[in-house]
Amino acid sequence: IDKLQRGKFDVMLSDPIYPCSEALAEKLNIPLVYTLRFSIANTLERMCGQIPAPPSFVPGTMSKLTDKMSFTERIKNMLFYLSQDALAIRWPTSYCEMMGKADIWLIRTYWDFEFPRPFLPNFKYVGGLHCSPAKPLPKVRLSFY
Repeated sequence: IDKLQRGKFDVMLSDPIYPCSEALAEKLNIPLVYTLRFSIANTLERMCGQIPAPPSFVPGTMSKLTDKMSFTERIKNMLFYLSQDALAIRWPTSYCEMMGKADIWLIRTYWDFEFPRPFLPNFKYVGGLHCSPAKPLPKVRLSFY
């Protein structure tokens, strides 16, 4: 911890799947920035980030549903959300409270690939941020094609 404090970092970039970054950012007194693709049924975003995701029209991630749900599919979606919430209830309240203190959540996808849903100002889409320009194929591969 002393070595990290001497480093005088400006910000902590973390994935919310891995615990303890919240506590470390608080200990170092620096802003916390989460970067994630998604969590199953948007559980982390909903329960810890306080982002609204009404199951009536926002399909749970990995549920194979779309935003054009029938009544039966809406019930399935609600059950999917409830099952993920039941698993998340085992987290201590302080864990979600600490995650909720993140200054910004960077979502690693493009908004046009997502279903419409409400977002808070501290959630930003940054799709492609982690990608670099493509390099040309080696000549060996080009001759194969």
